[in-house]
Amino acid sequence: MSKRKKNVIENRRTPASKHKTSENSKQDKQQRVQTTRQVKSPPSKSRQQSIASSAPRQTKKKKGKNGFKKFFKTLFILILFLIIAAFAVNTFFLENVTSDLQGNLSRYGISNEAAAFAKQHKIVNVAVFGVDGRDGVEGDRTDTIMIASADYEHSKVKISSLMRDTYVYINTKYGYDKINAAYAYGGPDLAVQTINENYDTPITDYVTVDFTSMVSLVNAVGGVTIDIESEDELEWVNEYLIDVNDKVNTGSPALKKIGSQVVDGSQALAYCRVRYVGDGDFDRTLRQREVFEQVLSKAMNLNPIEQFKLVQSTLPYVETSLTTLELIKYGLNLALMPSKDIEQSRFPTDDLVSLNTIDGVAYVVPDTLVENIKALYQFIYETAYTPSDTAAKISKEIKSKTSSSSN
Repeated sequence: MSKRKKNVIENRRTPASKHKTSENSKQDKQQRVQTTRQVKSPPSKSRQQSIASSAPRQTKKKKGKNGFKKFFKTLFILILFLIIAAFAVNTFFLENVTSDLQGNLSRYGISNEAAAFAKQHKIVNVAVFGVDGRDGVEGDRTDTIMIASADYEHSKVKISSLMRDTYVYINTKYGYDKINAAYAYGGPDLAVQTINENYDTPITDYVTVDFTSMVSLVNAVGGVTIDIESEDELEWVNEYLIDVNDKVNTGSPALKKIGSQVVDGSQALAYCRVRYVGDGDFDRTLRQREVFEQVLSKAMNLNPIEQFKLVQSTLPYVETSLTTLELIKYGLNLALMPSKDIEQSRFPTDDLVSLNTIDGVAYVVPDTLVENIKALYQFIYETAYTPSDTAAKISKEIKSKTSSSSN
C-alpha cells in the first residue's frame, strides 16, 4: 500500500357413591350372576355379525364428518382473525405514524410548517447514519448520511443521500460546517436536528450502523452485486479492503477484475468507502445507495423467519431510537405493501449544487438550500412544499457566505 493511500484510509418461553339399600344389593347380585352366565355362553354367529356391524361404524363416520367441519370452521376463524388483526395493526400504525410530532418540536429542530405538512401524510422518515466506529479512530465520523422513507401512500421505499461535505448550519456553538461534523459534535441527536433545520424535515428517529454491522448486513442477505468501472477504482477498493479486514477482523480476498461481480460484506464496505475515483463524494454516495438499496430489497423479500434472524444477527451492532414495537409496526406495514419499489436520489441535486473553498476547506454547497428543500419534498412526498422561514433564513446565509467562492 502506498504511503499516501495508507494515510488517507486510516484517518477512519365418581362423585362419591351413595350407600345402597339391602334391596338394591340383592338386585345387583342377581344382575351380576345373570351377566356372568351371558359371558360364559358365546353369542350366536348371527348375533356376532349384528354386533360387529352397525353402531360403532356409524359413530366413527359421524365423528369424521364432525371433525372435518370443526377443522374448517377453526381454520376459517383463524384466517379471519389474522386478516382483522393485520388490518387493525395497519390502521393503528398509519393513524399514529406522526405521533412523535405531538411533542416538543424544538427537541428535534422541526419547524411548525414541516410538522403540519407531515401530519397530512402517511410517510415515515428515519435518518440513517453510517459511522466509522472502529477502534483507534477518535470520534464518530459520519461517512454515510441518508433519509430512509417508508411511503405508505404510494407503496414505495425511498432513499435520499445527503452529501457528507455539504455546507450547513449546525447550531450557535459550532456555526456553519460540514453536515457530517454534527454527529461528531453532538451524536445522533445533534445530527438529526441539523438535518431537520437545514432540510426542513420532520425526522424524529434514527438508525446508526458501524463498520461491523454493515459487513454483517451484507453477509446476512447473501452478498450484493457491484460494478467496478476501472482499474483505478479496483485498486482503491482493494486498498480499502486491507484496512477493513484489519479493523473488522475479516479475511476477504482482494477483487481481481473490473466489471459486475457479487461481493461479501467486507468487500462491499471497501467499495462504499472509495471517494478518490471519478466524481469523488458524488460517486461515493451513489455506491452507498446502490449497496444499501440491495440490502434493503433482499431483506424485504425474506420470509418472516429469515427477517427475524437478520434482525437478531445485526441488532447488536445497531444503535437506534426506534422502540421494539415501532420496529414491528414498520416491518408489518412494509410486508403489507402491495409493491416494494425502492427509489433513490441525492441532495444537493446535480443542478442545485456548487463546489466551494472557504478558508482552505472544500465544501459542497446547496445552490440554493431552499430549492433543494423543494426538490427533497417532491421526491419524498411527491407534492409541493413551501420551506419554513427558518430554512429560508439559513439558505440566505449560506448563499451570502459562499457566493464569493463558488465554482
